[in-house]
Amino acid sequence: MPELTDFLEDLRCSACGTLDSLWLYPVRGVVECRECGSKATILSVYGGEA
Repeated sequence: MPELTDFLEDLRCSACGTLDSLWLYPVRGVVECRECGSKATILSVYGGEA
């Protein structure tokens, strides 16, 4: 089963367009762009009961 971070590979930041610069902070539920600092909150049911 793929890791949650595997879904961020080959994605671009919607703010600055940089490829492969997204980092996941799973405890905070935040994805951050290391290039421009833009952040997005995520909701995940990954690995849980649906």
